[in-house]
Amino acid sequence: MSDLEKPSDPQINTLGATQMLDQKDVKENKDVVLLDIDAARLDGYDLSSIKVAPDGHTVLVPQPTDDPNDPLNWSWRKKHVILLVVSLSSFLADYSGTAAVPCIVLQGKEWKMNPERVNFSTSLSVALMGLFGLLWITFVSFWGRAPVMFWSILTGAFFTLGCALATNFNTYYAMRALMGASLTAYQAVGLCVIKDMFFYHEHARKIGIWIASFVLSPYLGPMLGNFIIAGTGDWRAVFWLIFGTCALDIILIVLFVDESWYNRTLALDEQPQRGNRLLRVVGIWQILHHKNNFLSVFASFQRLIVIIFNPLMLLIFFY
Repeated sequence: MSDLEKPSDPQINTLGATQMLDQKDVKENKDVVLLDIDAARLDGYDLSSIKVAPDGHTVLVPQPTDDPNDPLNWSWRKKHVILLVVSLSSFLADYSGTAAVPCIVLQGKEWKMNPERVNFSTSLSVALMGLFGLLWITFVSFWGRAPVMFWSILTGAFFTLGCALATNFNTYYAMRALMGASLTAYQAVGLCVIKDMFFYHEHARKIGIWIASFVLSPYLGPMLGNFIIAGTGDWRAVFWLIFGTCALDIILIVLFVDESWYNRTLALDEQPQRGNRLLRVVGIWQILHHKNNFLSVFASFQRLIVIIFNPLMLLIFFY
């Protein structure tokens, strides 16, 4: 077992029998999330075996299992390397979409088109990013987090390559749309991985890192695009840069990413054997161990539909 995969034992403290909160007592009150063991003592809870953070009083939510394969028990290094890869994957969507905008003048000259018409490709790409952002959420529910990351970035890289090699607008138009639909995945579902790996009291800082990546991307994309065009006079060079960034992300995914979904409703002896990490990255392990471990395709889409047609969501859409 490498240092990257060693469980982070120092991250979890177990209080003595006289300083523990009974998990059953916590679960009985569905409206309260217990975050501090001292508050529990003041409220008169029975004490037994709640696990807390190294500070000795912050309750770990959710409570980690004793399984070293539980993502909550992964090492600090493994968690944060994966967080950086998730952030890079999220960065690619708006970065690739906006970096292409400065290209429209040169593309218009090459294809003898009005730059405004060339820019229709950006509009379609953005529209599909919004639509597929919703669809990718269902994929991580029935197939897992790691394969969605791997295949969305891999296909996005190929579509980016198609943009760079396009010799006419129709080909470019199709490739731009599919590139946006693919690379948007982890803007939508990156939060799932963060919640899988980190405890509740850690969420704010880790989510901030993830969000910062795609808040920065629409500003960095056109800036780099303009610099490249000014320096090379070639719009294809912009897409080669995007392709190179996608290739770097794929390498990092293959080297470091692991499946972060862990079904906490299963007992330790019912958990499927993890096996080879690369099988989890490409999605074969998830297919072999799908039953009782992941949602069905129908349940995944049903959950999305229920949320979309919630009256409050409909009001937001119309607003």
